Amino acid sequence: MNKFEEFISEKFDLALLIEENSKVSVYQRKLKDLQNQYHSVRKTRADGSCFYRGLCFAYLEFLLGKQQEILRFKHLVVQSKSEVVMAGFQEHLFKHHYETFLSIVEMAELDGSISSLLTAFNQQCSSDSVVQYVRLVASAYLRNRAEFYQHFIREGMTVVDFCAQNVEQMAMECDHIQIIALTQALEIPLQVEYVDKTENVINHHIFPEGCSPSVFMLFLEHHFNILYREEVQKAKNMDSSKFIVKLN
Repeated sequence: MNKFEEFISEKFDLALLIEENSKVSVYQRKLKDLQNQYHSVRKTRADGSCFYRGLCFAYLEFLLGKQQEILRFKHLVVQSKSEVVMAGFQEHLFKHHYETFLSIVEMAELDGSISSLLTAFNQQCSSDSVVQYVRLVASAYLRNRAEFYQHFIREGMTVVDFCAQNVEQMAMECDHIQIIALTQALEIPLQVEYVDKTENVINHHIFPEGCSPSVFMLFLEHHFNILYREEVQKAKNMDSSKFIVKLN
């Protein structure tokens, strides 16, 4: 568990994260390079669900005050229930988690405050319900497209087995295929900055490829935190309705 109690921390200057990693020179150098693009960060608790929780919080935070876009996202969340049922999950087993997630989306729509969003994501019951539901959404996306995604699963394991073991379980960390599944399923444009110990330049991936990202995350030491760009905060006219879904 991280040193802080919250699932999602308050926003703080990226320089503090650089200071925390001062003992690893390559991390420090790469994080300093990120300061050319990013000004602050939020930590997520290292509990195996940092990606799912961080992505949902960061995207809802981005949508605050953007009425048209948040209504669009709300519609996608409502639609996702049918996808989850289609994948073979019984509705009564996930109904509470779905309704909790939808209620937080509606709260973001009506309340529009970061403090309310932080409170919801830092209450274990509601926060874990969001994570459990979006894990099912990611699993359903893969299961419903099993023929395509089977090629990305190791030999001897079916897509259903992979999802049951590596997507649906709360403590299981996220890998590339889970990121693809969730960002495609909920149409969340994401950029991940990967900081490792190699001497190479910082590697980043945009999900899905070619989109204009609204959410930025840092992957460091097998853990995802949320990054913030100054220009992203000011760009109120960004239109995520231009998001392109390449896989159907």
